[in-house]
Amino acid sequence: MSTPSPAPVHWREAALCVPALAVLFGLGVWTGHPVPGAIAAGAAFSVGFGAARELHGRRWGAMVAATVGMAIATFVGSLAGRELALLLVVAALAAGGCAMLALRDEDLWWVVLQSIIALLVAGSYAGSVHAAGIRALDVLVGGATQIAAVVLLAHLVPRLGAWEFARKALPVPTASALLAHALRAVVAVAGALGVAEAFHLSNAYWAPMTVLLILKPGLHDTQSRGLERLAGTVVGCAVATLFAIAVHEARSAMAIGFLVMAGVAYALQKARYALFSGALTASIVLLISLGRFSVLVNAEHRILATLLGGVIALLIARIGPADLKQPATVDRVGTVG
Repeated sequence: MSTPSPAPVHWREAALCVPALAVLFGLGVWTGHPVPGAIAAGAAFSVGFGAARELHGRRWGAMVAATVGMAIATFVGSLAGRELALLLVVAALAAGGCAMLALRDEDLWWVVLQSIIALLVAGSYAGSVHAAGIRALDVLVGGATQIAAVVLLAHLVPRLGAWEFARKALPVPTASALLAHALRAVVAVAGALGVAEAFHLSNAYWAPMTVLLILKPGLHDTQSRGLERLAGTVVGCAVATLFAIAVHEARSAMAIGFLVMAGVAYALQKARYALFSGALTASIVLLISLGRFSVLVNAEHRILATLLGGVIALLIARIGPADLKQPATVDRVGTVG
């Protein structure tokens, strides 16, 4: 009787991507600008997950595309956030397009997903054209720094740059399945953001972000992914909160905690989703708290927003769920140095 193979641990991506986070946040603190440093580090954190991807055969293509997309989305989101109705429309339409990509091209979907998340985050920090430009520049600097660090380390230590990948051919969806999934995403994202804002949750973007991450064409997939994300979020928030209390929210200790949890998140990104969600949540809670928010409020609102987004995703998934039964097949496997 065969035993299931263990989930891969992406230790290479952890070793490649964590150094840039330390440099960016360290520079922000050293120069007396911790918030821009946290924004840049957050962008670098997101872009780093692209080190385990490719984009149409280009080794670093996903990272480059995500950096550019996130910077543009940050600028747009900062301006659109001044009017909630406009932000709702822009985010909902973008979510619909992202949902269709999820059924056609997983790597391009990931790039667009990062951009939409950046749009939603920036929408919570609306400002003038000048403020939007500065925030977008911080994101661009963060992503570019991550790319430069990853490429340099991969060149200096070829073993880290070696990359095994297996690209899967997704089932070909029908036009009706594409449209149905896109409409579900539009309604769910707009509903999650609208309700979160109505309850005045700080960082309301966590609700629609949860929808984007767990909403799948099939009801069963949405349910299992939603439960794992909620479990991971609760555990991650608890870990980050207890750690912050233990170190009395000392900035240096929390920065170290963020870097450790970021490394764990990179390493577990293809492991069980609940484990990855827990590490990711702890990383983000600590990073945002380093920027400006109390870790207790930050964690509490993240749990509430995640629960809200999960419930809305599950409700919407019940509206004509379309299971794609055809299994994915591997169409190429290789190693890139």
